[in-house]
Amino acid sequence: MRFTPKNRVRRTAAAGVIALAMLGSAGCSAVNEQATTIEYSPSDGIVENAGDLQLRNILVVSNGFGEPGRLIGTVINDGDSTQEFTLTVGGAPLTFELDAGDKVVFEDEDEEAVYVPEVEDEPGTGIEAELDASGETTALNIPVVNGDQPDYRPYLPAESDYTPRPTEEPSSAAEGH
Repeated sequence: MRFTPKNRVRRTAAAGVIALAMLGSAGCSAVNEQATTIEYSPSDGIVENAGDLQLRNILVVSNGFGEPGRLIGTVINDGDSTQEFTLTVGGAPLTFELDAGDKVVFEDEDEEAVYVPEVEDEPGTGIEAELDASGETTALNIPVVNGDQPDYRPYLPAESDYTPRPTEEPSSAAEGH
């Protein structure tokens, strides 16, 4: 079999077509990051690591607009020594001490220990907070949720009255009148 310039061009063209077909069958993953490799918080709360402390699903349950709130979520001490930390939420300092390898689940704490006296922020937004641990301060933006989700209603502070948000009635223009 002789390799003539015409055969080389055909082989090169065939190789190019095969390469393009393989790239096309690979889809967008050939040039874009795969969604399954992106780390994210699979819940409403935030996930943050600060030194040996791991914050998981941290959020505030409140009706907002000046009402009180309650902090929920979990903090894990992944270190080898006892950690004392203060989480200041909406100006209220909440202090905890965790032994090495221990955790605090805010939902299991007495309401006084996780009580935020006043949440000025609207549910669905975030409240500014700071975590002070081991001489380091970490700024946080903690989501605020209300009782619209039935799972969060039990965590509203005792003096909060949950009132469902009014749903808007469809206008006559939207109904096609």
